[in-house]
Amino acid sequence: MANLSDAHGTLFIPATLVAKHPKELIQLIQLMEKELSNAFYNTTLSQDYAVLCNQINYSTVPKDLKLDFYGTGRWAFDSNVRTFFEWLFPENTQEIDFDWLRTLFQDDDAFIEFSFVDYEPGCDLLYDAYLQIRPRIQNNTISTDIIQESWENLPITASNLMKHHFYEQAYDEQNAHELLENTDFMRELGALMPQNAITASFLTDAWKKCVSYTYGDEMIFDEILSDIADYYHAQHSVKA
Repeated sequence: MANLSDAHGTLFIPATLVAKHPKELIQLIQLMEKELSNAFYNTTLSQDYAVLCNQINYSTVPKDLKLDFYGTGRWAFDSNVRTFFEWLFPENTQEIDFDWLRTLFQDDDAFIEFSFVDYEPGCDLLYDAYLQIRPRIQNNTISTDIIQESWENLPITASNLMKHHFYEQAYDEQNAHELLENTDFMRELGALMPQNAITASFLTDAWKKCVSYTYGDEMIFDEILSDIADYYHAQHSVKA
């Protein structure tokens, strides 16, 4: 089974699509809700779909739409975007009428754009990306054209994971000393080694030597406690 990534970001829809083809744009939004919002590898808008469709339908001064979304990627969320239109039509496309979609994207410069941050811890993958896409329809077969794209790998640090809202609190060697303020962690670690030996410098050194990874606050009670305690006992058995 593929690893799952966790992504969130913004779907940008230009005002021209809202102004010229509101009915077809509403069809696209409704199809996204039907096919993508509850899919295993989902792409889900944060806004209420019905409210959004009403806003588009009754817009008197069309403007760009910037819609927050979250999603689950197969290894990486960019694969969802690269096959966006294929996911929208999972059934036999030979029997589907694509006229409304052709109308929506009939202008050569028509597109929608996904901008997002994606994290897949199993593959040590954290990146920031955007992709502009439009459908390609040939012989009643649909695919996704990538017009523009950008990808930037980000260091997997506690600071970055908190900055991009993957964890409320995370720890790595840069802030391991802050565990001194975590009452539950200190109590459990103190049951495995002398409490007075748990200092800021010890936690930093232990993390560098035997943890060497970034963990969210819910994960620090798994193996990290025993790893840090084992490091302490190994150091003192060598000295003895």
